[in-house]
Amino acid sequence: MGNALLSASADRRAMSTRDRSHGEQRVLLVADRSEADALIESAPDLEFVVAGPTDVTRRAIDLRSRVAVWAAPDAAAGLAVMTSLRTARVEARLLYVTPPEAEQERLAALEAGVDEVVTRPISVTELAGRMRLLLRRARPVRRTRLPVGDGLELDLDRRQLLRDDEWIHLRPKEAKLLELFARSPGRVLTRDQILEKVWGPNHDGDPRTVDVHVRWLRSKIEPDPHDPVWLLTVRGVGYRLETLPLTER
Repeated sequence: MGNALLSASADRRAMSTRDRSHGEQRVLLVADRSEADALIESAPDLEFVVAGPTDVTRRAIDLRSRVAVWAAPDAAAGLAVMTSLRTARVEARLLYVTPPEAEQERLAALEAGVDEVVTRPISVTELAGRMRLLLRRARPVRRTRLPVGDGLELDLDRRQLLRDDEWIHLRPKEAKLLELFARSPGRVLTRDQILEKVWGPNHDGDPRTVDVHVRWLRSKIEPDPHDPVWLLTVRGVGYRLETLPLTER
């Protein structure tokens, strides 16, 4: 088994299934290249997201993975990561795979609150089976992202837009406006309805305020803001969010 971590191409393959399960089967994995490739090929029902040793905690928080697995050769580094995940109160179940000689690290991991510690040798089939068991014990996924369009999601915790794993900044009113549309896909909302829901029932502003914020939103979610395909104008009435993929229209 080599020490190189998973290749970028395999990482993209592993993450390509993410939208299918909305995180229900998501496993954040740190492993060397050959083992990670073998796991991805042998367990297509699992939604692997592969992380490097230095960004596990951040990605566990960002992606809300249900299980986090350290299977890289460096047991000491793995112990530090497992401990940091628990310190950060990440809700994922933790699986720590170590070489036979790492007895101190295994004991320390259990004391730190790691859910399961496994000693090598272990087959990828058994390892995937242990991941499934932890997934069944994990807390149900709380829906924190709303689809906006192809490759676009509104993260309700961050109040920011996620496009293909890149964060796009939203002003507070932009986030609130986009959430209103995302919770009512396909529904036509009048300017007065939007003003009441986003700015409050006592707001006495100009309805054109809505038009300005819609224009700002389009600059962030549309391929061409001047020819929108997601946030559409319903002439004489208001706006609606179209979530049907472009290929199905």
